[in-house]
Amino acid sequence: LDGHIARKHNWVTNFGKFLDPIADKLLVNSLLLLFAYDHIIPIVCVILMIWRDTIVDGIRMLTATQGIVVAAGYLGKVKTVSQMVAIIVVLLGNFPFELYNIPFSTLMIWFATLMSIVSGASYLMQTADIVLKQ
Repeated sequence: LDGHIARKHNWVTNFGKFLDPIADKLLVNSLLLLFAYDHIIPIVCVILMIWRDTIVDGIRMLTATQGIVVAAGYLGKVKTVSQMVAIIVVLLGNFPFELYNIPFSTLMIWFATLMSIVSGASYLMQTADIVLKQ
């Protein structure tokens, strides 16, 4: 949303392009770690999602040093949306699904984890020729 607003008003800066994804990941990963600490979500999900982000960010930095920008793909956007939905549902205490004994927050966390792995693998395949040259 903030990126959309920035582009709409022509407020796009290199600093913003650099800082925005870092701020997003800090917020998401901090919440996921807190949820895992409180045993609300499985720690393995958090480890896998942070591991994926670390690898993808490392590849992004590597490609950037070569002047290559690899745009975020569809799967990465699905991963981000699924993480946001999962976090919101966890913060709401699985409401309203809890009323019907549907573990939607757990399902969403696992779906977000799956999308993290799939989108990370896709990113690796996209950049394999660049990474292997190093």
